[in-house]
Amino acid sequence: MEFIESILYKSNPEKGKMELLDADWTDNFGLLVAFRENNNLIVQYKESQIMLSNVRITCKYPLVRWISFNSFLIADARNDGETDNLYIFNTDGTLRNSFHCGDGIEDIVVSNDGIWISYFDEGVFGEGISTEGLVLFSYEGTPIFKYHSDLSGRPFIVDCYAICKGDSSSIWLFPYTDFPLLQVNSINKTIHSFKTPKILHGSNSLCVRGKYAYFHDRYNSNGELYSWEIGKRHPHLIGNIKGTTRGLGKEESHHFISIDDLYVKTYRIINHKEYE
Repeated sequence: MEFIESILYKSNPEKGKMELLDADWTDNFGLLVAFRENNNLIVQYKESQIMLSNVRITCKYPLVRWISFNSFLIADARNDGETDNLYIFNTDGTLRNSFHCGDGIEDIVVSNDGIWISYFDEGVFGEGISTEGLVLFSYEGTPIFKYHSDLSGRPFIVDCYAICKGDSSSIWLFPYTDFPLLQVNSINKTIHSFKTPKILHGSNSLCVRGKYAYFHDRYNSNGELYSWEIGKRHPHLIGNIKGTTRGLGKEESHHFISIDDLYVKTYRIINHKEYE
C-alpha cells in the first residue's frame, strides 16, 4: 500500500510577513486557504482574496471550511464568553451569518445535515455547549445533536482527537481516553464502537473509507500514517506525512489534506480493497 502526494499551494515567505493558518479542499470547489499577512486575516480561493476585517479571531490558528461553491466558514477555536466565534461568508466577502459554537474547538466537518464541531479537553471540561464533546449545529447555529446528552451508553469524550465525515448522517470520531473508533448517526441517535490496536492511540487525524480506517500522527510517531482494516488485529504502516493533517470525506478522491509552514498538500492512498 502506498500514497500519492499532491502539492496544492506553496506560500511565498519573502512576500511580507505571511503565515499559513488552515486550508480546505474538495474536488468540486477546489482549494480554500486562510493565512495572515502583515497582521491581516485573509482567505483565498482560486485567484480571489478576501480580507476578513469584520470578524473577531483571537486564537493563533482559526479553522476554515467550504460550505458550498459560493460560501465558507471560519471559526475561532477559543472563546471565553458567549460571543459569536463561527462566521459564514459568501465568496464575495459578504458575511451571511454568525453564531456562538463554544470554546476549545478541535475540528470542524461540514455535511448536508449541518456543521459538526468537536472539542478538546479545555472545552469539554469548561462551560456551555463544548461540554458535549461533539455537536452538530444547523447552519443558523442551532444545536441539532449533542453527543453526551443525546446518546445513551456512549463512551465519555475527554478530548476528541479526530473526526471525519461518514455515510449519510453519520460521523466517525476517535476520542481520548480509551481511543475507540466510533461511528455516530445523528438522525437515529445510534453509535457503533470498534476497539482499536494500541499502536494507533493518540492519532490526530482520521479517514474512513469502506472497511478501512487510516490514522495519522499517533503518539511519538513523527507523522506515521497507518492503515487498519476495521476489526482486524494489526494495522499496517504506510509511510510518513509532515505537517498537520485532516481526513477528507469518502466523496473526495484524496484521503487527507495537510498543512505545514509552507505547503498545503493532499494525499491519496492506493488501496483497491477499501470497498471489496
